This record gives sequence, structure tokens and C-alpha cells, in this order.
Amino acid sequence: MTDSGQHAHPLHDAESAAPPSASQRNLDLSTLRRGIEILQVLQQWTWREDVRGWGNNRIAEYLGADKSQVSRTLKVLIEAGFVERDEETRTYRLGPGIYSLGMRAGDQHLMRIGSAVVRRVVSLTGSRVFLVVRRGASAVTVWSDQPAHVRPIIDSIGMVYPVASTETGRALLYGSTADDIRQILGDGTRDNQRVEEFILRVGREREAGYSYGVLPDDSAGVVAVPIWTSRRKVIAALGAASPELAQKENVTPVARVLLAAAAELTRHQTAELRADVAVSAVPYQGWPDQPDESVAK
Repeated sequence: MTDSGQHAHPLHDAESAAPPSASQRNLDLSTLRRGIEILQVLQQWTWREDVRGWGNNRIAEYLGADKSQVSRTLKVLIEAGFVERDEETRTYRLGPGIYSLGMRAGDQHLMRIGSAVVRRVVSLTGSRVFLVVRRGASAVTVWSDQPAHVRPIIDSIGMVYPVASTETGRALLYGSTADDIRQILGDGTRDNQRVEEFILRVGREREAGYSYGVLPDDSAGVVAVPIWTSRRKVIAALGAASPELAQKENVTPVARVLLAAAAELTRHQTAELRADVAVSAVPYQGWPDQPDESVAK
């Protein structure tokens, strides 16, 4: 309150307040820098085999920082949703907040037009549908939707997983050369048989126009197609999953819908009349007039 009994204006308070000292500014910058370094450490080791995990002491030792300062910084990052703590192992990992922040900064336009397209694919196929982009060797789900009667096990928006582990991940690599894929997977040689087999599989699926697989327990199948630019660059992938897709005879109708959706997203992204989509096995025929009753249930 001021002497007159009125509330002081915050702008006046800010103007009258003394500017932060050089030491305070340096402290703030060092705290920010430490937070960024912690996020970089957790990002770097997200998908590497590491039985020890990254606890407070290990992070501090790795960064050469004070343990109590690292602990305080981790607490702030957890409150912001950028980091999660595993209570059982007392280790830390990147939280959904950091992925949501990144995807909303870099993929706002794609999400804006993609959400409506995804919803239409859901209505036509009866599948759970997701829009995915690549970040290095990882795939990030930027949007997903499902029929009203389907309860998702988890909220998949913001999920991050190795690009080599799923159908959408393989579709994201259709525009990459064999050498590009080796580099993305962190194997620059031709000596890794599993990597070479993976490259061959991506090539076969590129020719087919879509990637397909069935979950290990046969509970559902997944179909994925790339979203191309007119310059033959893959900017995202669109996937659909449902129990019906575990049966291969149900794949082609859903693939056609996905390809039509990908073509529409391409047109929006490039502002061109023709979508540049690889569809050698399943020719692009536009959106179906009505759902295919055999798969839209």
C-alpha cells in the first residue's frame, strides 16, 4: 500500500527498484546454464543402454557441478515438467514438458492443419491415428486422436521413441539415403548386419508406399505413411493402429486413407496443387467417399 492508502502500481515499483547487480545476473545466468546442461545430459543418454541411470550425484559429477546446486535445479525442472524422477531408482529422465515445448515451437503449422486431418482419418478408419516427426534418431508424436469408444492406454502426444523401432519411424526415413540412415542410427559403417537389414526394409516399404507391422502380442497392427514436401523431403509421418489391422487384408483400405491424408497435408505444407507422395503399390485416389465398413467399426 502507498501512504495514500492506494495500491502501488507494479510498473512504478519496477521502475524504482534497483537493477540486479552484476553478481546476481551472473548467478542467474549460471543457474540457467546449469539447467540447460542437465537437459542436454538427459537428452544425450535418453535411448542409450545405461543400467546405472542418471541420479543427482552422477549428473553433478559428470558436469563438475555442486551436488546441492544440481539438486535445486532438478527440482525446478521437475516442477516445470521438463524432467521426471523415477522414485524407485532415484534417477532422472526428460519429462513430457520438454517434448511438448519443442514440438509446439517447431511444428505449430503442422499441428494446426494436422489435427483436422487426423480427426478425419479416425472417422474413416476407426483406428487410433497419430502424427509423428523426427528429431535426430528419435520420433516424436505431435498429435494423436482416436474413436470415442477407444480409451488410450496413455496420452501419446509428446511420446518419444527410437526412430528404428516403429512403423512411423521407418516411414520418416523414406527420404533418407542408406548413408543418411546409418548416420541417424549412429552407425557409419556397413558392418552392422541389423542396420543393413533395417535399411533394406525401409527401401522395400518405400517402394510399397507404406510401412506395416503387427505388435508382438498380435493385439493390433500399425500402418504408417510419410508426408513429403514437393522437394522429396519427408517432414512427418502419419500412422494408424487398431486390432483390425493385425489382419493383413484390412491394411490396404486404411493405407489408402492415410495416403490421401498425407497428400492433403503435403498440399497444405507446400501450397501446391499436387501432392508429391510415393504410392507405387497403393495409388493415390483422393479421400474415400465413405468409410469402409470392413475396417471402420
